[in-house]
Amino acid sequence: MSFTSPHASCLILGAGLAGLSLADALLRQGVRSPIVVADQRDDFSNDRTWGFWDVHPHPYRGLVQQRWSEWSFRSGATTYRQSSPSSPYCYLPADRFYEDVLARLRAAPNCTLLLGTTIGDVHEDAAGVTVQTSAGDLEASQLFDALGTHGPTWPSTMPQPGPGVLCQRFLGWFVTAPEPVFDAACVTLMDFDVTPNGELHFVYVLPFSPTQALVEDTTIGLDGVPLPERRAEVERYLAHRYGVTSWQVEREEVAAIPMLHVDRSAHASQRLIPVGTAAGTVRPSSGYAFVRTQLQVAALAARVAAGQPSAVPVGRNLDAMLDRVFLDVLQHDPEAFSSNLMMLGKRLTGDRFARFMMDAASPLDLLSMIAALPKSPFVRGAVRVSRERVGR
Repeated sequence: MSFTSPHASCLILGAGLAGLSLADALLRQGVRSPIVVADQRDDFSNDRTWGFWDVHPHPYRGLVQQRWSEWSFRSGATTYRQSSPSSPYCYLPADRFYEDVLARLRAAPNCTLLLGTTIGDVHEDAAGVTVQTSAGDLEASQLFDALGTHGPTWPSTMPQPGPGVLCQRFLGWFVTAPEPVFDAACVTLMDFDVTPNGELHFVYVLPFSPTQALVEDTTIGLDGVPLPERRAEVERYLAHRYGVTSWQVEREEVAAIPMLHVDRSAHASQRLIPVGTAAGTVRPSSGYAFVRTQLQVAALAARVAAGQPSAVPVGRNLDAMLDRVFLDVLQHDPEAFSSNLMMLGKRLTGDRFARFMMDAASPLDLLSMIAALPKSPFVRGAVRVSRERVGR
């Protein structure tokens, strides 16, 4: 099977958030040459939950299922609440996104979805790119790798997520309680009233109603904990925080998000371009990726439409530097890092926090954040990060 074009015949590996968003963005930019999306998956169930603050415009704002203008940070009996009516926290379930985007891709005459297709070796030469797949060899002038850490452009210097690799790991239950116990007006971003386990450990609660919520046990560290212990922690939390002794688990979500700074300099090819996780759209200090992905694919699609496809930088240099310092301090004392996050909850306004989390912080926002944090550990972290970068 072969797809060619004199300009920009686009082959996208991966039909997840990044791959589908890029194909959709190419159509919006008016690309009419063949677009092929190949992936081993053939099922688009509700397998993901995306949360983000409504700071940047993007094409999927209308798909957001629920918004909250308040969120909280909790530790024991202490609670700090922030609010931002102008930048609410948003919940977008994956099934809404899939249904919306797939309908457009399937209706586009120049777009082909090759699902249930195993991806093999990738070969690049002066004429283009060839990918070996179970559907036959796919040829294109441009390949976009949206396969995350398992694609052809994931840097050889970067490890696969697993034991010993810094990741945000979570297990979430969509629960229904027999009585109203959840504050449906306020998201619990982080509740540190949890069992210590040697990592940064907290519970995240997304309340859909007084009786329904997503409750996630979350850790940030090198190794994580076994799933049975995570489930036991969610049970303990529901009983301890809400006094719930029985509940119905509607669905379980489990994931590990690499919290790594992706170095794109190792992949300078103009024909193989990383998208999404492989391009660093997962923000290292927080794990948020949905909006960063939309910003990246919009810029990338514009370049393709202009006949100048090339990799798009993700994030801002200053934010990247601050993320490195955050992660350095976190890795030196994971359990103690919760106090730093509680200080951000106490001392920042909701607007400032939302902008910082979504890569939109102004210089004044960043100064306010720095002022909210204890100086000694972060100065030491900045020195260590600077020395590491100089030594490269």
